[in-house]
Amino acid sequence: MILKRDWLWDRKISIKKAQSILKEPESKHFLSLSGLLLSRKNIPKEVFKNYLKPLIFLQNWNRIKRQMRKDAWNNPRIEFWQAIYEKLKEKYKDKGISVTKAIAVTRPQDEFCKLIAERIKSIRKLKGLTQDALAKKLRASQQIISRIERGRENISLLTLKKIVDALEMELYLEISKRKEY
Repeated sequence: MILKRDWLWDRKISIKKAQSILKEPESKHFLSLSGLLLSRKNIPKEVFKNYLKPLIFLQNWNRIKRQMRKDAWNNPRIEFWQAIYEKLKEKYKDKGISVTKAIAVTRPQDEFCKLIAERIKSIRKLKGLTQDALAKKLRASQQIISRIERGRENISLLTLKKIVDALEMELYLEISKRKEY
């Protein structure tokens, strides 16, 4: 009799090895494996008991969520686990336990991203749209739109095209040699 490998059915990794990786957020495979786990499992008790400790989940949820979004924007599983995150965070807060990591790393804001972000925000406002309304047009979350508009999200050209289309605008791109003085 062959036992199926559950959520790892298409991966060449044992459950024990996966459990070991999921205990180490610094592991190079942690994000991809935790994203896979949460996209295939929807029973928090099972996930937290067998694979991913609740505190590790809380401390790394934003990183895991970004990994999950690489595959599908606004995936219903992401929304499900976001709700679990919020409830779990509240539970820990009520117990007086801090779930944030001691050292928070913030990305420096790129001037080009900031310029594009400001333009997107001003056009959205000019069109009378909220971040939530634009997010719905893009099938994204309001949080993504917020990060884009703050210049904290390095968006792809295809994402920029979707935003331009959603705002019913045209995009003109001019690339020219820099003038040297």
